[in-house]
Amino acid sequence: MKMSSIDYIACLLSGAVRLGCVTAVDLRAETRAFGRSRLRELALDAAREVVIERGWAAVRMGAIATAVGISRQSLHGEFGTKDELGGALVMRESAEFFAEMQQRLAAHPGDVAGGVCSAAQYMLTVARDNPLLQTILTQAPAKGGDVSLLPLLTTRGEPLIDKAVGIFLGWVGGQLPAADPADIRITAESVVRLGLSHIVAPSRALSDVAADLTLVACRCLRLPDPV
Repeated sequence: MKMSSIDYIACLLSGAVRLGCVTAVDLRAETRAFGRSRLRELALDAAREVVIERGWAAVRMGAIATAVGISRQSLHGEFGTKDELGGALVMRESAEFFAEMQQRLAAHPGDVAGGVCSAAQYMLTVARDNPLLQTILTQAPAKGGDVSLLPLLTTRGEPLIDKAVGIFLGWVGGQLPAADPADIRITAESVVRLGLSHIVAPSRALSDVAADLTLVACRCLRLPDPV
Protein backbone atom coordinates (compact mmCIF):
# COMPACT_ATOMS: atom_id res chain seq x y z
CA MET A 1 0.00 0.00 0.00
CA LYS A 2 1.41 3.34 -1.03
CA MET A 3 2.02 5.78 1.85
CA SER A 4 0.36 9.18 1.53
CA SER A 5 2.42 12.35 1.69
CA ILE A 6 0.88 13.24 5.05
CA ASP A 7 1.62 9.80 6.49
CA TYR A 8 5.18 9.94 5.12
CA ILE A 9 5.82 13.32 6.76
CA ALA A 10 4.36 12.05 10.01
CA CYS A 11 6.68 9.07 9.90
CA LEU A 12 9.64 11.30 9.21
CA LEU A 13 8.80 13.44 12.21
CA SER A 14 8.44 10.38 14.40
CA GLY A 15 11.75 8.95 13.21
CA ALA A 16 10.14 5.86 11.71
CA VAL A 17 11.37 6.46 8.14
CA ARG A 18 15.05 6.48 7.30
CA LEU A 19 16.59 8.89 4.81
CA GLY A 20 19.36 6.66 3.55
CA CYS A 21 21.13 5.68 6.77
CA VAL A 22 19.92 8.71 8.76
CA THR A 23 16.61 8.93 10.58
CA ALA A 24 14.63 12.07 11.25
CA VAL A 25 15.60 11.66 14.90
CA ASP A 26 19.24 11.77 13.85
CA LEU A 27 18.61 14.87 11.78
CA ARG A 28 16.94 16.64 14.67
CA ALA A 29 19.80 15.69 16.98
CA GLU A 30 22.33 17.01 14.46
CA THR A 31 20.36 20.24 14.12
CA ARG A 32 20.32 20.71 17.88
CA ALA A 33 24.04 19.99 18.09
CA PHE A 34 24.75 22.49 15.32
CA GLY A 35 22.60 25.10 17.02
CA ARG A 36 24.35 24.56 20.33
CA SER A 37 27.77 24.77 18.70
CA ARG A 38 26.79 27.96 16.93
CA LEU A 39 25.48 29.41 20.18
CA ARG A 40 28.78 28.68 21.92
CA GLU A 41 30.77 30.32 19.13
CA LEU A 42 28.61 33.44 19.19
CA ALA A 43 28.91 33.72 22.96
CA LEU A 44 32.68 33.27 22.81
CA ASP A 45 32.90 35.84 20.01
CA ALA A 46 30.97 38.34 22.13
CA ALA A 47 33.11 37.68 25.20
CA ARG A 48 36.29 37.96 23.14
CA GLU A 49 35.27 41.36 21.82
CA VAL A 50 34.69 42.66 25.34
CA VAL A 51 37.98 41.24 26.63
CA ILE A 52 40.01 42.81 23.82
CA GLU A 53 38.30 46.19 24.13
CA ARG A 54 37.85 46.51 27.89
CA GLY A 55 39.38 43.52 29.66
CA TRP A 56 38.02 40.37 31.29
CA ALA A 57 36.68 42.26 34.31
CA ALA A 58 34.21 44.03 32.00
CA VAL A 59 32.63 40.76 30.83
CA ARG A 60 29.09 40.29 32.19
CA MET A 61 27.13 37.10 31.61
CA GLY A 62 23.89 39.05 31.24
CA ALA A 63 25.39 41.32 28.58
CA ILE A 64 26.83 38.37 26.69
CA ALA A 65 23.47 36.60 26.76
CA THR A 66 21.74 39.72 25.45
CA ALA A 67 24.29 40.09 22.66
CA VAL A 68 23.71 36.49 21.60
CA GLY A 69 19.93 36.73 21.92
CA ILE A 70 19.35 34.20 24.70
CA SER A 71 18.52 34.33 28.38
CA ARG A 72 21.19 34.59 31.02
CA GLN A 73 19.98 31.26 32.41
CA SER A 74 20.54 29.62 29.02
CA LEU A 75 24.07 31.01 28.87
CA HIS A 76 24.83 29.69 32.34
CA GLY A 77 23.32 26.37 31.32
CA GLU A 78 25.74 26.15 28.41
CA PHE A 79 28.95 27.36 30.08
CA GLY A 80 28.33 27.31 33.82
CA THR A 81 30.09 30.19 35.53
CA LYS A 82 31.79 33.23 34.08
CA ASP A 83 35.16 31.65 34.83
CA GLU A 84 34.13 28.57 32.85
CA LEU A 85 33.18 30.84 29.96
CA GLY A 86 36.64 32.37 30.26
CA GLY A 87 38.23 28.94 30.28
CA ALA A 88 36.40 28.02 27.08
CA LEU A 89 37.56 31.27 25.49
CA VAL A 90 41.17 30.58 26.46
CA MET A 91 40.96 27.06 25.05
CA ARG A 92 39.51 28.26 21.74
CA GLU A 93 42.02 31.07 21.33
CA SER A 94 44.89 28.71 22.14
CA ALA A 95 43.64 26.01 19.75
CA GLU A 96 43.40 28.49 16.88
CA PHE A 97 46.89 29.78 17.59
CA PHE A 98 48.46 26.33 17.64
CA ALA A 99 46.58 25.21 14.53
CA GLU A 100 47.89 28.19 12.57
CA MET A 101 51.43 27.65 13.87
CA GLN A 102 51.32 24.04 12.70
CA GLN A 103 50.08 25.15 9.28
CA ARG A 104 52.92 27.68 9.00
CA LEU A 105 55.47 24.96 9.71
CA ALA A 106 53.81 22.40 7.45
CA ALA A 107 53.92 24.87 4.55
CA HIS A 108 57.75 24.53 4.51
CA PRO A 109 58.57 20.84 4.08
CA GLY A 110 62.32 20.29 3.98
CA ASP A 111 62.98 23.96 4.77
CA VAL A 112 63.77 24.32 8.46
CA ALA A 113 64.82 27.95 8.22
CA GLY A 114 61.72 28.91 6.24
CA GLY A 115 59.36 27.05 8.57
CA VAL A 116 60.87 28.50 11.74
CA CYS A 117 60.89 32.01 10.31
CA SER A 118 57.24 31.80 9.20
CA ALA A 119 56.07 30.35 12.52
CA ALA A 120 58.11 32.89 14.51
CA GLN A 121 56.74 35.80 12.51
CA TYR A 122 53.21 34.54 13.09
CA MET A 123 53.77 34.06 16.82
CA LEU A 124 55.20 37.54 17.26
CA THR A 125 52.68 39.32 15.04
CA VAL A 126 49.49 37.69 16.25
CA ALA A 127 50.43 38.18 19.90
CA ARG A 128 51.22 41.84 19.27
CA ASP A 129 47.87 42.41 17.57
CA ASN A 130 45.80 40.26 19.95
CA PRO A 131 46.07 41.33 23.60
CA LEU A 132 43.98 38.35 24.71
CA LEU A 133 46.37 35.88 23.12
CA GLN A 134 49.35 37.84 24.40
CA THR A 135 48.09 37.44 27.95
CA ILE A 136 47.34 33.74 27.42
CA LEU A 137 50.80 32.98 26.04
CA THR A 138 52.95 35.13 28.30
CA GLN A 139 51.03 35.13 31.59
CA ALA A 140 51.70 38.88 31.67
CA PRO A 141 49.34 41.84 31.46
CA ALA A 142 48.66 42.86 27.89
CA LYS A 143 49.08 46.38 26.57
CA GLY A 144 46.97 48.63 28.78
CA GLY A 145 47.83 46.73 31.96
CA ASP A 146 44.69 44.57 32.24
CA VAL A 147 45.37 41.78 34.75
CA SER A 148 41.79 40.56 35.24
CA LEU A 149 42.26 37.43 33.11
CA LEU A 150 45.45 36.28 34.83
CA PRO A 151 43.79 34.31 37.67
CA LEU A 152 42.21 32.04 35.04
CA LEU A 153 45.63 31.26 33.59
CA THR A 154 47.59 30.29 36.69
CA THR A 155 47.50 26.59 35.79
CA ARG A 156 47.58 27.00 32.01
CA GLY A 157 50.74 28.94 31.21
CA GLU A 158 53.38 26.22 31.32
CA PRO A 159 51.23 23.63 29.52
CA LEU A 160 50.72 26.13 26.69
CA ILE A 161 54.44 26.76 26.44
CA ASP A 162 55.06 23.01 26.53
CA LYS A 163 52.60 22.54 23.67
CA ALA A 164 54.31 25.19 21.55
CA VAL A 165 57.69 23.58 22.24
CA GLY A 166 56.21 20.18 21.38
CA ILE A 167 54.93 21.45 18.03
CA PHE A 168 58.39 22.71 17.09
CA LEU A 169 59.99 19.52 18.39
CA GLY A 170 57.73 17.30 16.33
CA TRP A 171 58.10 19.30 13.14
CA VAL A 172 61.87 19.78 13.29
CA GLY A 173 62.32 16.12 14.19
CA GLY A 174 60.29 15.17 11.14
CA GLN A 175 62.43 17.36 8.89
CA LEU A 176 65.74 16.21 10.38
CA PRO A 177 65.26 12.64 11.63
CA ALA A 178 69.02 12.12 11.93
CA ALA A 179 69.58 15.22 14.05
CA ASP A 180 70.67 14.96 17.68
CA PRO A 181 67.50 14.97 19.85
CA ALA A 182 69.27 17.29 22.29
CA ASP A 183 69.87 19.81 19.51
CA ILE A 184 66.22 19.64 18.48
CA ARG A 185 65.07 20.16 22.06
CA ILE A 186 67.35 23.15 22.56
CA THR A 187 66.14 24.60 19.26
CA ALA A 188 62.46 24.30 20.16
CA GLU A 189 62.93 25.65 23.68
CA SER A 190 65.03 28.58 22.44
CA VAL A 191 62.68 29.64 19.64
CA VAL A 192 59.55 29.49 21.80
CA ARG A 193 60.91 31.02 25.00
CA LEU A 194 62.93 33.74 23.28
CA GLY A 195 59.93 34.53 21.11
CA LEU A 196 57.71 34.92 24.18
CA SER A 197 60.28 37.19 25.82
CA HIS A 198 60.14 39.49 22.80
CA ILE A 199 56.34 39.51 23.01
CA VAL A 200 56.51 40.64 26.64
CA ALA A 201 59.21 43.25 26.06
CA PRO A 202 59.41 44.16 22.37
CA SER A 203 62.51 46.13 21.47
CA ARG A 204 63.08 45.58 17.76
CA ALA A 205 61.17 45.16 14.51
CA LEU A 206 59.32 41.85 14.40
CA SER A 207 60.96 40.86 11.13
CA ASP A 208 64.38 41.29 12.73
CA VAL A 209 63.40 39.23 15.76
CA ALA A 210 62.03 36.46 13.53
CA ALA A 211 65.28 36.48 11.55
CA ASP A 212 67.30 36.19 14.78
CA LEU A 213 65.18 33.28 16.00
CA THR A 214 65.69 31.55 12.66
CA LEU A 215 69.45 32.06 12.98
CA VAL A 216 69.38 30.60 16.50
CA ALA A 217 67.49 27.56 15.21
CA CYS A 218 69.92 26.95 12.36
CA ARG A 219 72.96 27.22 14.61
CA CYS A 220 71.46 24.96 17.28
CA LEU A 221 70.79 22.37 14.56
CA ARG A 222 74.22 22.85 12.95
CA LEU A 223 72.65 24.01 9.69
CA PRO A 224 74.01 26.73 7.38
CA ASP A 225 73.01 30.24 8.35
CA PRO A 226 69.83 31.34 6.55
CA VAL A 227 70.39 33.53 3.54
